[in-house]
Amino acid sequence: MRPHPSLLPAFALISFLSPLAAQSVSLQQRPGVAMVKPQAWSKDEQATVLEFQAVSNHTGYYQFRTAKTPAHQVPSAKVVTLIFFPESPADIALAPQREALQKTIDDFVAAGKRFPSAARPLGQAVAPLKSDAEKFDAGNIKAGGQWMSRSIYFQQKAGALADLLRPEILASPKIKDFDLSANQYFIGLKDLASSEPSVRAVIVGIQSLYDSMVRKQDRGELLRQLNAGGLTFEQAAELVKRLKSLQPQEDAAANLFVQSWDAATGKASQLTAQIIAVQGQFEASVPDASSAPVISAELFAAIGKMADAVRQYRSGSPPVAIQVPLQTADAMVALADNLPLLDKRIKARELLDAKAIMDPLLRQAGLIGPKTSLALAATQKKVNGDVDKFLILRNEAKMLADGDKIEEALKKYEQAYAIVADKEVATQIEALKKQ
Repeated sequence: MRPHPSLLPAFALISFLSPLAAQSVSLQQRPGVAMVKPQAWSKDEQATVLEFQAVSNHTGYYQFRTAKTPAHQVPSAKVVTLIFFPESPADIALAPQREALQKTIDDFVAAGKRFPSAARPLGQAVAPLKSDAEKFDAGNIKAGGQWMSRSIYFQQKAGALADLLRPEILASPKIKDFDLSANQYFIGLKDLASSEPSVRAVIVGIQSLYDSMVRKQDRGELLRQLNAGGLTFEQAAELVKRLKSLQPQEDAAANLFVQSWDAATGKASQLTAQIIAVQGQFEASVPDASSAPVISAELFAAIGKMADAVRQYRSGSPPVAIQVPLQTADAMVALADNLPLLDKRIKARELLDAKAIMDPLLRQAGLIGPKTSLALAATQKKVNGDVDKFLILRNEAKMLADGDKIEEALKKYEQAYAIVADKEVATQIEALKKQ
């Protein structure tokens, strides 16, 4: 017996068994109806309905369990077809599932028209499916046998996918190597969004997380470059500009750096202007190229204020790339502290001490300006020349004294002492005078 074309299975809910194909016992614990003819030679239209709870096929006959008997046998030749009642699907969420549901409903309606005597039980059997269709069409979703609103269902599905995707994003060591668009969970979210627009909010959240991780990686690289040093102010400023475009408020380190940069650049501008002004005063204090700078009370006070501003600036740990002429400021402080002592040593003819003071000052004078540098160089040249004369005379005096030429040695020592008031030479003079 060939099944009627309009009764092909849908959801595997409508099935047909042919008596000729049933050669061994097969039990079906499923309710349904059998269309049974009065005689094997009767027409199909004469078939009546037999409701059953289970059926098994045997060689030459079917055995039905019905409400009245547990083993009602019918020759296979009399059975036109078997129609198993459908079960309500556990899941109806997507358009293809709704379409399959409608196919089953349509098949049962067609079966009821073909077999009017079976219309009542077939109608009762398909009623739950029609109810499912109405609920789905009203905006609900069936999942695991439970009905819920469409938005809740898709949000739950999307939430589950997002919960699987977030750890992968957060655990990625190099987020830029993580291909979000090719990730199976992200693809699943996009598929859900095609059926439920509210899922797009979840996608936006995931994309936002991914983008924030990319920004975090970029900020880390920029901070590494900025803190490494070796940048010009222009190079650092360009990196900071990029850092500010990456939402630095998202992490403490970047936010602190930007705040420090902004605060320091303002202070640096003021401090630089102050240093340059004092530098101009310092250069102006040089009377001529052969004389050391004269630190007036006014200049000393200006240097003191500048030194306080420098200490305060440094205490804020400003970014290393912000350029302030701090070395120039340090040089002016050093010269202001040591020039009076240098002048005192020169006037006292303590030129060896003066030389020890002057040598490092000459290097720092070059940071202040050409006049200061030339003046210190001229002073150093004179001191060094006098020291050289002193050393020659002292050495000659020592050799003469060693040769018992006392008068000549005494004269040389006195000439040396006239240049440098050296204690050792003074001691030698006293000793020679007693001989």
